[in-house]
Amino acid sequence: MKQVLAAALFAMLPGAVLAETQLDRLESVSERMMSATLDAMVRMVEKEGGNPDPLRAALPDMDWDAEYREAGACMLERFVDASSKSAVDQMLDDMEVFIPKMAEMDIDDMDQNANFLPDGVSEAYSMSVNEDCGTTALLLKRLEESGFMAAMMQSMAQN
Repeated sequence: MKQVLAAALFAMLPGAVLAETQLDRLESVSERMMSATLDAMVRMVEKEGGNPDPLRAALPDMDWDAEYREAGACMLERFVDASSKSAVDQMLDDMEVFIPKMAEMDIDDMDQNANFLPDGVSEAYSMSVNEDCGTTALLLKRLEESGFMAAMMQSMAQN
């Protein structure tokens, strides 16, 4: 009986893994990429002789809430409409592969190597979508509320 139950659970596992939606994947990728980007900003300040401690103390929580999920869903819908579901899946695949590499990169390297837009989605369109869907405003709000933006400006003014 235990073997049958174990086999049934094992057979259901791939379906559960495949049930992860694009939105779930985007949430995970976005949270990890933003955290890695903020860490790179802290490293940049330290490398340039600034004090990274105020930045570290002000790092915002990048976990998505309901507002972020709504904005992310809007973005995904617009990207799929402009390209395809498979192109967006490929974008998410590429982003997932890129994340571990970010720990060794500086901001300029990230910017030059982070072209993940799906076919049919231009950078201008992507920026418009992020603005229209609210993802840009949500990020800026978090950076402001946490004090990270002010700490970054202060750090840059001292260099």
